[in-house]
Amino acid sequence: STMLLRPFNLYLLLPFLLSSSTNNKQGIVPFTLAVASSSPLTCRGGGGGESINHKSSACNNNNNNDDNNNTSNTKSIVQSILSDIIKSSSSSAAENDESINTKLTTYAKASFASHVSNVKSNDAWTFLYGLSSSPTFVNKVWQTRPLLIRKHETILSLGGDGGGDTKKVEEEEDEDGWVNGLFTVEEDLRSIDGTYISGHRTADILRQGIKTDTWEFRSIKDDMTRKTTWKEVKDALDGGTIYFNTAGSLWPTLGALCLLTIEAFGLPANINVYITPPGVTTSVPPHTDRQDVLVFQTAGAKRWRVYAPPPRRKGAADPMNRGKAGDVLSFEELGEPLIDAVIKRGDILYVPAGFPHTTDTCTVVDDDDDDVADIDVDHHHQETSSSADVVFDETSVHLTMGLDTHVWALTYAHLRWSLLQRAGKNFQLNIEDDDAYWEAMKAISVGFLGGTNGRLSWKQIRDNGGKGELDKNYKDRMIEELKTVMIQLEPNRWNVENDSGTDDDDNDNDRESLPTDEEFGQVIDYFVRDHLFPLIEIQEEMFKDVDPFNEETVIKAYKCTQKQNAIMEKFGAFSKNEAMRRSFEQSRLAREEKTKGMM
Repeated sequence: STMLLRPFNLYLLLPFLLSSSTNNKQGIVPFTLAVASSSPLTCRGGGGGESINHKSSACNNNNNNDDNNNTSNTKSIVQSILSDIIKSSSSSAAENDESINTKLTTYAKASFASHVSNVKSNDAWTFLYGLSSSPTFVNKVWQTRPLLIRKHETILSLGGDGGGDTKKVEEEEDEDGWVNGLFTVEEDLRSIDGTYISGHRTADILRQGIKTDTWEFRSIKDDMTRKTTWKEVKDALDGGTIYFNTAGSLWPTLGALCLLTIEAFGLPANINVYITPPGVTTSVPPHTDRQDVLVFQTAGAKRWRVYAPPPRRKGAADPMNRGKAGDVLSFEELGEPLIDAVIKRGDILYVPAGFPHTTDTCTVVDDDDDDVADIDVDHHHQETSSSADVVFDETSVHLTMGLDTHVWALTYAHLRWSLLQRAGKNFQLNIEDDDAYWEAMKAISVGFLGGTNGRLSWKQIRDNGGKGELDKNYKDRMIEELKTVMIQLEPNRWNVENDSGTDDDDNDNDRESLPTDEEFGQVIDYFVRDHLFPLIEIQEEMFKDVDPFNEETVIKAYKCTQKQNAIMEKFGAFSKNEAMRRSFEQSRLAREEKTKGMM
């Protein structure tokens, strides 16, 4: 089929859609970042004890000398998560969860099944919901450590049938797992031939090895007003990575997967596609992202190295945006990886926001993820080992599902940022302690992190079209969590009452009073009801009824990104930050001006 045309230049909208997944790429910096650190950050929240979301901060990584204990601990965590998923499935937890929009979930599963199969659709939902409701994932993995779940483990986790017994594998696709084949080069990538969809490709300086230490890219084609050809896509894929942002708004299977993820986790989500041929020494250089991501390897294989966040240092870039825009994140700075493994079709990898990672398709890691055999790329086809030829025998395709808490300011640092400005208090801050920084940058207790009371509050807000009151216990919990973060960040600033109702230090008259509980409550109400709820609604609209051959899909996706900008304008106004409000307004209006007459 061919894409319909309204005016020809309608598809100039695509650069505004594809240039960034959210048009909020840089995010909001809630306090000063470029400061010295007293000690290396070897693990998120490295001080131990319970974190703000009642999560264990313990995190074993490959810097430990006892590799056997580390491997055993990781296997134990994976097995516990798989057990949680099986229990969730066998008890029909998703069906009994009143916070789930069953109508939307049913639609998404049907849409997903129409492009893959009922088996894969059901398994995808079972896995995503089971993962989000797993206490082990929430308490020991989320924003704490990367984790790799192999294909055979995902299949085992979906084996619960009624009483939890392992089901018989009756279809070949069951043996492949639900991730395998979700997006392929021959079927899905090739379908953009003759459309106006255009992604990006890594720059020649990266492909040629001239500069491999920072992220550089350019568009697959220079002229957005003409249709994309399959030859252009193949040429762009020759020797390097190509990728497509906001892919859930362009491919129906990925749109349905986004909807299922949003429903399972209760957070904004967005998916990108990355495609790399065999023999690429640096698919992407070491860098960090703002998103917590689930990586789904749908075809081929790719080596991933994931590291703990390095110590923040004066003059360096935002820790959530390292290795980009000229910033260099060197291997010397990173140390030993937490994960060094070849991710194969059907595997799933979780990478927390801010954790550096780099990928390639030319090195082989053995089954124990210890020994690495480097491959001479210049003589790849003549001199590589047979194992390398087998591992990297086809083009790698992986989907990166971003859970966008940092992008949309759903962190304690951003709650603090908004609260203090509204209260007329100074919000600027230099943080010298890495642990305090990462603690503040954790996601607030919304979505799957909100617990039972949080989910019931979300149901009430959804049922009332974005209105209604939050559960009191849930709201009080969030107030106390935010107070804890603020005191940790500035222990010498705030007057804090002890158990007897008196100040801990009555002799310090220079300390300030925290904002009132009413002021705390106003900010929490806004973040959950007036910020998160409309963001979720916009994304649900964006990812429904996706058809890359229909002009309405492109128009809808563009309009939704503009609505997202408007949400951030309102957030700036609510936070009494005129500079932020004006910045998003100007960005939105500039896009409207450039696209006049196209719709």
